[in-house]
Amino acid sequence: MHGRGGPSISVREACKTGAYDTTLIEGCLSLLQHAIDDKPSLILFDVEVWKGPVEEALCRLGELRAARFIRKVILTSHSDLDDKVDALEAGADDFLEKPISTRELIARIDAVLRSSVCMAAEEEEVHALGDLLLYREGMEVSLGEKRKRLSPTEFHLLAYLMDQAGHVLSRDELLENIWFPRAEIEERRVVDVYIWRLREKIEADPSHPRRLLTKRGSGYLLVDPQAQGAAAEVSDAELG
Repeated sequence: MHGRGGPSISVREACKTGAYDTTLIEGCLSLLQHAIDDKPSLILFDVEVWKGPVEEALCRLGELRAARFIRKVILTSHSDLDDKVDALEAGADDFLEKPISTRELIARIDAVLRSSVCMAAEEEEVHALGDLLLYREGMEVSLGEKRKRLSPTEFHLLAYLMDQAGHVLSRDELLENIWFPRAEIEERRVVDVYIWRLREKIEADPSHPRRLLTKRGSGYLLVDPQAQGAAAEVSDAELG
């Protein structure tokens, strides 16, 4: 969740209570750049008056394809009867007035985020393995809120591993299905290089992977570490 301007006490309490990963952004241009680069789930505009730069930012965000799933909530101290309608028409997902309790603020933010998940599922093809999500349209992967961009080869390799989740795949099989025609690949270790690149993007510790595993003498397999039976597969695998 991103904010613009100095957060009020209730906002700070809500972020702490709701366990949101937050970043404070100052200025419209910085906000737009962070929206493009980081793709936050939600932007909270904590402002005195919502019109002016905030209204412009809403319009600009609405024009950015990369920001189409970002939810926008306005929290303001001053408003009139028309402000809420104007803000919603400009692209805001909710319009809240101070003072507001921490409990209500968390509930309103959670409600907006739930609607965002539903919208993303309807509008974008997403391949999931546990909490690992692969977005085919943008060639991105995520664990949690933040997405990471994949190269075309990284994307196709991860997509193939997810399609064959739980199965050990040899280097030769991966070469034949990802790096075709295979005759053009002189070094079979190219698979290892890309496996490491993927681990850097989907593992908390790439040197001790829990999702993308190495099976001694056989190849690689992708698992959901939270799934039943994954622990047994990990114990049989050579990690690294």
